[in-house]
Amino acid sequence: MRKNFLAKIISIIFNLILILGVISLPFIPKLYNLFKDYQVESFANHSFLYQLAFYSCFIICLIIVLLLNIVFISVYKSTPFTKKVENALKISSVMFLLLSAIIIIKIIFIPTILSFAVAFICLIAFLSFFVLAEVIKQAIEYKNEIDYTV
Repeated sequence: MRKNFLAKIISIIFNLILILGVISLPFIPKLYNLFKDYQVESFANHSFLYQLAFYSCFIICLIIVLLLNIVFISVYKSTPFTKKVENALKISSVMFLLLSAIIIIKIIFIPTILSFAVAFICLIAFLSFFVLAEVIKQAIEYKNEIDYTV
């Protein structure tokens, strides 16, 4: 399938997010302190578990973007009805579930309304990606049945 202009822009955005994310990984404490509110303590003053959760969320988000990039490339280079797309969507759904679990654990210690909203959005994304992976799985089975009959 020939890529249109919007598809090229989306592909560039995915790659840019991945590159900037990987480059900024060692600078997370400095970036955290740069964009924090004056009432929030610096990154170094937070507990080890908080820092670990923060890094975990960042890495999980990068993995999700990588998997979405894989799905996007697969859709435009061949067909969306492949095992590769199904697996990428299932792994993405698990990543969203992990992200939601980390945020829910954070809510226990530092409850904020924004954390509730983000945890809820991650749960909805988990359900959406899981359902989409199951739809793709069924489509692959139907496609294989049709290929066998022809």
